[in-house]
Amino acid sequence: MRIRACAFALIVLSAPAITIAPHAVAQGAAADPFTDMARQRFQEGVRLYDQGKYEEARAAFLQAYALKKHPAVLLNLAQSELRSNHPVEAARHFSEFLRDNPSAEAAERKAAQDGLTAARTQTGQIDVKVDVDGADVFVDGELVGRSPLAAPIDVAPGTRKVEARFPGHPTQTLDVSAQVGQVAPASLTMGASGGATPPPTTGPEEGGDGSYAVSTEGRQPFVDWFVEDKVAWATAGAAVVGLGMGIGFALASRSASNNADNIAGQIKVVAERDDELANYKGFDRSANPCAEPIPVTSGTDYSPACSQLQDNLDARDTDKTLSTVGFVLAGLGAAGTGVLYFVRSKPAEEPSVAISKPPEPTTVIAPVVGPGIRGFAIGGTF
Repeated sequence: MRIRACAFALIVLSAPAITIAPHAVAQGAAADPFTDMARQRFQEGVRLYDQGKYEEARAAFLQAYALKKHPAVLLNLAQSELRSNHPVEAARHFSEFLRDNPSAEAAERKAAQDGLTAARTQTGQIDVKVDVDGADVFVDGELVGRSPLAAPIDVAPGTRKVEARFPGHPTQTLDVSAQVGQVAPASLTMGASGGATPPPTTGPEEGGDGSYAVSTEGRQPFVDWFVEDKVAWATAGAAVVGLGMGIGFALASRSASNNADNIAGQIKVVAERDDELANYKGFDRSANPCAEPIPVTSGTDYSPACSQLQDNLDARDTDKTLSTVGFVLAGLGAAGTGVLYFVRSKPAEEPSVAISKPPEPTTVIAPVVGPGIRGFAIGGTF
């Protein structure tokens, strides 16, 4: 692999952007439809880095690495993260480069080691130990790997929330204080059953009356799941909005109904005293003075009062309909949240063993950002 060095300084003495010949990114993957795009994003990242636009370079390298996981892209991504004040990400990517590329050239490994040293002047580390293998380990809600972890996790200084999740076991959580330049231990115990794999689920258990019991065993506690699952926020939000809408319009409907009753009572009192209604245009309108045509006698014009009565009756009916819609929405939102909990809080399945097999048709979606272009690229092999 040919490399060239671009002259600039990092926090360490010297850590140049490493670029590669165009064919190197695509080596062994000529049929990959995203190779050209990855090369373009990589070259753009190098150009932006050389111009001192480190945040933009980081974005370009991220896109390139999403398209093609090449060691040179990873190393340049880590360097741009270091220069754009993302020390945690930089430390993790420098570590990844050193761990996964033991045969890299000496200059590249030195650049990575120097960058890692510089990044860790701003980060702490947490050494997470879990008493079962295969547990998903999270730091502040971010999945950082599965137990046993190969090395301590680089984190930002401060109090960090460490979690371990494993099928059939309750989630274990621990708050850990991380300090710059220090490794904080974090031991999580999943339970006495150790690493035993839970029995396979065969489906809901049918009761004697034909009903089905849905078990919540092994699931996250509802509150923990709800805090993390943003989809649940939408359904619960719909329930809250619907409930507020139902109550609000129910009160408005009652108010309009009371107003209508008051106006109708006043019209009745006046009509009972109005002798002209007994034979108004040949009809007795005493009992229903608001029927069309609305009467106008020598003493009273019933039109304004009857119009006000009708407005309140219409408002009552409209508010009653909207109140019903609101309560239905609240019910659907609450039911949707419950369904989501049972669907989306299921423990993750056991990791499967990777088996080599011929490549299958794939589709890839990747972000594309560059001069004059913003959007997503879709492609793959079919």
